[in-house]
Amino acid sequence: MGRRKCGLCWWKSWQCLLTLALVALVALMLLSLFIVYPTGYDMTQERKLGEKSLSCPAQCPPCSTPLTPPQHRSLPVALKRRLADTIGTVQRQIARLAGTQAVVDAKWALTLAALVEELDPRRVTSAKNNWDHSARLPDMKPAPAARSNTRHVCPEVYFGKSYDHPFHQHGMEPDNCTYVPPLSKVITAVLPGLFWPKEVINFVIAQIRKYYDIPIIALVQQGLAAEIKLQNVRVVHSTNKNTDANILNNLIKEVKTPYVFIGSSLVHFSNQSSLERLVRVLDELDHVEVAGGAARDIQGHWTHGCLQQRMAIYQSTYTMGYYYSKFECMYCDDVLTPFVASTKLMKKVTFSSDLSGPAMYRDWFIKVGEAGHLVMVCPDVMFFLNNHVNMTRESWLPVARRFVLQKISYRGVLFNFTCENININCDNVLNITRSFLLPPCCINIAEEQLNMVADIADKYDLQYELQSGSVLGAIKFGSYLPWDTDHDIFIECKDFKIWYQKLTPIVKAKNCIPITKYKNIFLKIMCPSFNLDIFCRKKLSRKFLPAEYIDIPTTIWYSGRWVKVCANPGLFTRNLMGLEVLKHLQHSTHVNGFDKNVRPGWWLPCRSPHHHSCLDRFPADGNIPFILT
Repeated sequence: MGRRKCGLCWWKSWQCLLTLALVALVALMLLSLFIVYPTGYDMTQERKLGEKSLSCPAQCPPCSTPLTPPQHRSLPVALKRRLADTIGTVQRQIARLAGTQAVVDAKWALTLAALVEELDPRRVTSAKNNWDHSARLPDMKPAPAARSNTRHVCPEVYFGKSYDHPFHQHGMEPDNCTYVPPLSKVITAVLPGLFWPKEVINFVIAQIRKYYDIPIIALVQQGLAAEIKLQNVRVVHSTNKNTDANILNNLIKEVKTPYVFIGSSLVHFSNQSSLERLVRVLDELDHVEVAGGAARDIQGHWTHGCLQQRMAIYQSTYTMGYYYSKFECMYCDDVLTPFVASTKLMKKVTFSSDLSGPAMYRDWFIKVGEAGHLVMVCPDVMFFLNNHVNMTRESWLPVARRFVLQKISYRGVLFNFTCENININCDNVLNITRSFLLPPCCINIAEEQLNMVADIADKYDLQYELQSGSVLGAIKFGSYLPWDTDHDIFIECKDFKIWYQKLTPIVKAKNCIPITKYKNIFLKIMCPSFNLDIFCRKKLSRKFLPAEYIDIPTTIWYSGRWVKVCANPGLFTRNLMGLEVLKHLQHSTHVNGFDKNVRPGWWLPCRSPHHHSCLDRFPADGNIPFILT
């Protein structure tokens, strides 16, 4: 269910080998769909022809005209590239784990299935049987067994759009079945009501009990006594010794039912809030472990609450919306509304003990995703809330610290955090770049150092040129190479003493140490984060420019300004670094144990595979995947 780990290396476990083989087979099947199609190819025509062939008599009349081979054309280039990008992303995630452990992330299967459905809708059926609907029609046979042959609620029947015209409050109705357990054995309601007024707690509990005879656990503030005396309702008081997360985790440990309803921020409960619908989705879709509903606040504002989340390069972006849907529910990465989850999942993936409030839920949904499980929102289920979730900078700070995020974009609002805010230390960039991209705040330090050099050059009319990794970063990214560890700069030897005199007081003020070597040929500036290696040459490379341009140094765009670089930076890097220089490879310090002739185009395995900025999460070629918009 969701993500499973076989526990042994693939060469020792046939299950893991089979898992990887199956995923690879799906990818190959997708790639096979790139085979050219006839001109004017129409899937609906083929479907009609297939239907006709089923009713064709044993002896079909001969064709009146001979068949001619169809002309072929390739798929559109834009479609090929988009499909290749999607398949390549899934392939990279598989490749990162191949040979060490076999892991199947439910999102991989969802992504590949969506591609198959787009290319050929006829190929898509349920993983377990041909039943692939949220409800049956009245003239259809009863729904087959759900996953593990267990149904906790009756399946639905759809009676059509005229059933409850014109307001359509009914139409999808529970089937008449007698083989499901009572709902009191299926789901427990947990109400995190630490900041709810007493009257709201009492009212919400009474409303839930009005519609459902299920166990209820209400978490309230110390000293606030709920006066509900209904059977099977437990009121728990918070204490100063425990965090909100710890209390909730302890309460969930006591839940005996297979599902649990987390009713955060509720002010009302009605027949619009169908818990059976959410349980039914979890029963039917074995890759989904959390199902939420939409929400309406006391001002009447409605939202489905389905968020898509992307975390990469020390930034997280939350967008309201969905890419895929099934059974009239949206696939989400995060949910801003009350939800139902499997109790097994909530006992396994717990709330982080040091968090509370909205940050606790954002953190939990990230962990659910990392565990390989999927989340849904069914917008036909509506909960009534006091207010919709409001995430401030203070709310996000614990999440930013936990996941090392310098930027969080939440529904169009950007929150920025410094290195100090989220405890990033840039003093050991060599250790960082062994596995990760450099954080933006560390890159800012490197760029400030180069700006210092450029400012001195401009002020005193001195010449310099970026060299080696510095020029490579400028070519590839227009900035510091995000896995480099120093600067490489050439200056003219006649100006060496001037450079030393002007740089020394500035760098010392930044806790850097200037060291000269080789009789004033090499100046090494050792700083807490990045070093500057400054070499002098009798003449710089602009001597190779045409005579008309020899007094106009070549400049390149670098972090918001034009800086001086070798005469032909592309030619320089190709001849210096050799084959496939535009592909990526970690700093030479990290790959010294490999063949000295190793070519770019690969990354060392990341020591923390779940980290959003692992280098091996990115293709080892191109710069666009490293640009966040």
